[in-house]
Amino acid sequence: MEPTFENVQTNEGSSFCCFRVKCHDLNEDHNWHFHPEYELIWNISGEGTRFVGDSVDNYLPGDMILIGPNVPHCWQNGLSNLPQDAELMVIQFKASCFGEGFLQLPEAGLINRLLINASKGLSITGETADSIAKKMRFLYQQQNMDRLLSLIKILDQIAKSDELNVLTTPDYDLHADINNTNLRRIENIYSYVRKNLAEDINQTEIASKVGLTTQGFSRFFKKYTGLTFVKFVNTLRVNEACRLLVRENFDVTQIAYMCGYQNISNFNRRFHELKGMTPSDFRNGYRQDLKYLQLEAC
Repeated sequence: MEPTFENVQTNEGSSFCCFRVKCHDLNEDHNWHFHPEYELIWNISGEGTRFVGDSVDNYLPGDMILIGPNVPHCWQNGLSNLPQDAELMVIQFKASCFGEGFLQLPEAGLINRLLINASKGLSITGETADSIAKKMRFLYQQQNMDRLLSLIKILDQIAKSDELNVLTTPDYDLHADINNTNLRRIENIYSYVRKNLAEDINQTEIASKVGLTTQGFSRFFKKYTGLTFVKFVNTLRVNEACRLLVRENFDVTQIAYMCGYQNISNFNRRFHELKGMTPSDFRNGYRQDLKYLQLEAC
């Protein structure tokens, strides 16, 4: 599937777009894409892999991301046989929706800085994410000026928060992403690796598939994403392993093989490099957190 430029349409009677989407499988129509609008995405339900610029990571319910203009991104369901229903709430807006000169006002200084930093992709976490989720639900039901004021308040709260994490690497080159040929190549590489995580992934073979020599592929991938291809593959494999660890009852050795690792020692080493813990500790920590949340809900 070729990468696409998304033509964002504002809601009727509004200068920006807010919508809620629920579907059985994001993989069917949510490809690698970009648009000139800022985007605030709250993942209500579903899990899988999130791609933002050169960032590749798991997403879970509650995941909240702010993305700047023209930053390529996509969300892909987990690679299970029975994909979970995905539900997202999304706000897409241009800075111009606030009116000419708004971001130059002294009162808007923090929002202006936030929007500049959004070009790197920002993850919103903790109490800030919980609070913004409630405000997004409220905005979704509003109309007219109340709706625009709610968006400003949301951005102001995010801008004042210290619960923000930058997603892309310092070496990430946004401008390289706007080249459709490069976008098409990256989309094909992402798709191929995701479909073949359990197999031996040959760099020479995939280079040929995207019309590059092996040496040219290495230079292209590093320049375009800020990652070596080996690190990229390991990242996707470890992320899939995380999904299996928390969603399935397979033992760690089985999961290692399912994610393309033929050597359990190598799997443990790569997992620790990316997650800072062993696969078993990751699984146990998740289950303890889940048990705590269930007790809190009682």
